[in-house]
Order: sequence, then structure tokens, then C-alpha cells
Amino acid sequence: MESSEVNELLSQARPQTSEGADLLLDLRDLLLNDGHPGTCVQCFFSLLGNLDRPGSLTPLRIWLEEHLEVAVRINGETRERFPVRFGKSRNLQDYCENTFEFIRSDRSYQEDKIHLSFQYRVAMAA
Repeated sequence: MESSEVNELLSQARPQTSEGADLLLDLRDLLLNDGHPGTCVQCFFSLLGNLDRPGSLTPLRIWLEEHLEVAVRINGETRERFPVRFGKSRNLQDYCENTFEFIRSDRSYQEDKIHLSFQYRVAMAA
């Protein structure tokens, strides 16, 4: 991602605390350097608590939902991928719990151990 694109994406986010400013800088660095997608999501949810106007994160939320996906892995094998959709999740834990609940109730995986991870959509990685 180009520096100008990242700057535009984050331009409306105005942190109200020094912690929020640090998170925004961390997120900027992650986006510029194709950082770990899970860390990007973690920064996003951390910023929600540090910004006075959550709507200022709308461009970032849209970008994350367009460019990230959740991979379902069982025994090291990717079984499926689906787009990240934050919905009404209040924080990262809430999002993960909702996602696990969705997988357990909507899928018929028999295995007890299912691993979920964030990743860039396959089309971006190519």
C-alpha cells in the first residue's frame, strides 16, 4: 500500500490520547509494510476505545473488511476462508467469540480443535 493511500485512509482518525496516537502510528506502519493482519485488526479495535468519534474509523473499517479474511484451519489445513465482517462487535474478543459461535453453529466440522486466523485476501497476496 502506498504512503498516500495509508495517509488518506487514516486521515479522519483523530486520537484523543497518547495511547491512541501510538496505536495509529503502529497501524500506519503495519499497513505500509504489509504487517500481520491480526495485529491490524487488534489496532483497529483498540482505537475504537480511544477515539471520540467512532465514525472517523469508517474508512479504515471498510478497508479492513475489503482486504482481510478469516481462515479456518483444522490440523494445519485451511478448510475455508470468509470475509471479515465486524458487524456490531464491540472489541476483538467479541468479534472472535461471535466468529467461533458462527463456525460451531453453522458448520459441521467434527474436530474439537479449530484454528481461526486473520489473513490478507488471497487475491492481494498474489
